[in-house]
Amino acid sequence: MIADIKIIDSIIQFFSRFFRSKKEKKREDLSLLHGIHNLLKELESTWTLPTTKTRDLVDYTNLLLEKSKSLRRRENRKISREVRDFAQRNCYAGALPLSESERIQKETQDLLIKITDKLEIVTK
Repeated sequence: MIADIKIIDSIIQFFSRFFRSKKEKKREDLSLLHGIHNLLKELESTWTLPTTKTRDLVDYTNLLLEKSKSLRRRENRKISREVRDFAQRNCYAGALPLSESERIQKETQDLLIKITDKLEIVTK
């Protein structure tokens, strides 16, 4: 009888840890998604700079790469892969040539739309 109670208690503790960790993962992923969104918004704001100034993407892309690798939930894998691919394509860009700026600007806007949609779905 006492052994049965201990087994039931251990099962309850296991499931409470399991579901708590799911909540923590969800909270952590949501925070990372917000961080990615903020980085993309900040990157988007640099497009209004005069063309004579260089646009350094290295810092943004390194942070995006780090945050996208930290996403842990299965439902965020697709968006994580897209952000990671974007960051890997542009992480060595340094000073951005004008020929590439339109492509990167369009990709940034596309990612922002996808992240915004994902955040709206998650917060509902």
